Amino acid sequence: MGILVLVLLLTGTIGYRLLCHLSWLDSFYFTVITMSTVGYREVGELDAAGKIFTIGLIFSGVGVLAYSVSSTLELLLDEQHRSYFRHLLNRRRSRRMEHHYIVCGMGRVGRSVCQELADCQIPFLVVDSQPDKISIATSLGWVAILGDASEDKILHQANIVKARGLVCTVDTDASNLFILVSAKALNPSLEVSARVNEDSNVKKFERAGAIHVYSPFSLLGRRIARTITRPRVLELLDIALESNNFDITIEEFTVSKGSPLAWLSLKDSGIRQNFGGVVMSIIRENREIVHNPDPELVCQPGDILITLGTPEQLKRMREIVELK
Repeated sequence: MGILVLVLLLTGTIGYRLLCHLSWLDSFYFTVITMSTVGYREVGELDAAGKIFTIGLIFSGVGVLAYSVSSTLELLLDEQHRSYFRHLLNRRRSRRMEHHYIVCGMGRVGRSVCQELADCQIPFLVVDSQPDKISIATSLGWVAILGDASEDKILHQANIVKARGLVCTVDTDASNLFILVSAKALNPSLEVSARVNEDSNVKKFERAGAIHVYSPFSLLGRRIARTITRPRVLELLDIALESNNFDITIEEFTVSKGSPLAWLSLKDSGIRQNFGGVVMSIIRENREIVHNPDPELVCQPGDILITLGTPEQLKRMREIVELK
């Protein structure tokens, strides 16, 4: 394309020099304004041959321009180049992310995790070694990185140092465990949730630093059993945990140091009177869980309140409980 433009410039300059007897500078200047269709004044008188030559030069310039535009569009629309530009964009977006979750593996479990995080508007990014999975993630508007999540280079691209948590949902336990060890080495304070296929591997993941370890098959089996033994309880929990439910939901709030609720008892906090929410449980910083807490129990900074209420009630409550 550049060669075509150069050939036209040389042809036009030499043509005006020979046909119209213009200086070399005027010939080059006239060629440029003709090819660009700018339309400045003519630098000399044109005879019939000069006019015919100018018409041909204009058509040639327009043809080269059209070819350049089509070639550029074809380049930009090519799948390989689009993939390259998406990769650059994702890397730029991932470097700016903070307090986010890194989901390793875009299989059925990983995609469900991502969808739930997206519905709750929690920042996250996906890491997967399969290009087709990355394409699916980017088509959904998610930040995605192509690569092996066990490699330090890929984890740094995911900004793991500033990440809040990591979710291992790769198909094999060995891969998930390797990812877990690599991630904890780069960020020891990382909250890691992992999937396991074999129940016998749960302890290994916990020893490696995973806070939450789940076996999809065991979870499914227990859920099926609970639909038989406690169907109404399970139905209520499903309703409360649905993100699109507007009647009742369950949320968790962390009592901050600057919260007006800090060092107040539940009775004096006014949670029930002012917000209408019901505190079902309190999780202490040492992971001790207090179910159906006594009204005299004092809320301490760092406590997590598991609260039942309507979305509007819980939204107003969050603004107070987590006040910085």
